[in-house]
Amino acid sequence: MNEIFDFNRFWTYFKYDLKQAWRNHSKAAIMIGGASAIFYVIWVLASLVFTQHWSSPVIFARIGVFFLAFAILELYMVRTYGYLTEKKAGSNWLMVPASKAEKFVSMLLMVCIVIPLLFVVVYFLIDGFLSLVDPTYGQALLTGFTGAYSKLIEALSDLGAESPIVFTPSSFIFPSIIGVFCNFLYFLLCGICFKKNKLVGAIAILFGLSLVLSLLTGILVPRIFTNIDFSNMDDMQLARWVTGCMNTGIIFTCILTVGLGWGVWRRIKTIQH
Repeated sequence: MNEIFDFNRFWTYFKYDLKQAWRNHSKAAIMIGGASAIFYVIWVLASLVFTQHWSSPVIFARIGVFFLAFAILELYMVRTYGYLTEKKAGSNWLMVPASKAEKFVSMLLMVCIVIPLLFVVVYFLIDGFLSLVDPTYGQALLTGFTGAYSKLIEALSDLGAESPIVFTPSSFIFPSIIGVFCNFLYFLLCGICFKKNKLVGAIAILFGLSLVLSLLTGILVPRIFTNIDFSNMDDMQLARWVTGCMNTGIIFTCILTVGLGWGVWRRIKTIQH
C-alpha cells in the first residue's frame, strides 16, 4: 500500500510541489493576484491625466476586473503543469520519488484548492487595503460580496415563501464550485496533453464543442418544448420540471468534472519521455 500512497511521502512531495509552483509561476501569480492594484494605478493615472482629479475605480469596474482576473487564472492552468510535456522538465518530474497517485492528488489540490484560494485571499486583501488607505475607493469587494450574499439569502427566503420551488444558497454555490473545478481541470488536462499551443488548442476545442452544442440545442430544445404543455401544469408539476432540469445540469457537470479528473489521471499514468 505504501508504494501507492504514503502520507508522509505525499506531504514531502506536496511541499516540494508548492515550492516548484512558486518558482515557476511567481511572476504570473503576482500579476493576476495583484490585478486590483494594477487596475487601480491605471485608473488613477488616467483620471489625473484626463480630468486632473484623483478618482478611484467605480465598484462595477472593480467587480468586472475581479471576474476577468479569475477567468485569466482559469486559462493560466494550461501552464501550471504544462512543463510535463517538455522532455527535460517532464523527465525530472517523473524521477521525483513519489508515486503517481501522490502526484495526482497533489496536482488536484494545487489546481482546485490552493491556487484559487490564494488568488481570492490575495485579491481581497489588496482590495481591502486600497479601501482603507484611499477614501475615494469605496467599500472593499469582500464587504460588498458579503452584503450581496445576505441580500441573496433574504431574496431566496422571500421567493421560497411564494414559490413551490425551494431555493437555497447551496442551490447556486455548489453548482458554481463544481463549475469552477470543471473549468480548472479542463485547462489542466489540455496543458498536460498538448505539447505546443496549449491555450490555443484548449480554446479551439471549446469553440468546436460550443458550435456542436449550439446545433444540438437548436434542434432538440424546440422539440422538447413542443411536447410539453406548460399551460396544463400546476405549480407543483412545474416545480418538479424545473428542479429536474437543474439537477440534470448539476449531475452532468459533476460527471464531466470526474471525467476530466480521470483524464488527468490517465495522462499522468501514461506520460513518458
